[in-house]
Amino acid sequence: MPDENLIALEPYALLYTRAGAGVCLRDPLTGKVGVIFMELTDGMALERCLNGKRPVRPDTSSLLAHFLSAMECRVRLVLINGRKDEVFYARVTIEAANEVMDKLVELDARPSDALMMAVRFGTAIKIVPSVWESMENILPQLEQLDADSPDSRAPVYVGDS
Repeated sequence: MPDENLIALEPYALLYTRAGAGVCLRDPLTGKVGVIFMELTDGMALERCLNGKRPVRPDTSSLLAHFLSAMECRVRLVLINGRKDEVFYARVTIEAANEVMDKLVELDARPSDALMMAVRFGTAIKIVPSVWESMENILPQLEQLDADSPDSRAPVYVGDS
């Protein structure tokens, strides 16, 4: 799919539940906010990364980021490219340009891992239009939750609100 047909997204907020975390992604052109749920530990690691905090000991995404950097690789694109029921699929495009190789590699990834790599490398997050259209706009629910909930249960905003 040509890149110009893809929709650019940005992290907007994180929601925490007993079952896990939801990363809210926003289309800055339309304001629509969609959510992808992940394991609680992944959501907490993503929040730390978005806030510029490092874990006391390297977690898996830190190790992967260090490994890619050591190999002079860059994450070029994170693409949410599929959805079946409530399971999302993602691809990570990595550019390897070093003394060993010069190539582009596209890897299948869990969206939680792909989003972490996008945040760590400052890489674009894009989504296939049909997948984005299948997602509900949860901005009204976020605003209601924010208004009704005590601070401890309100969404954690990570972008410009």
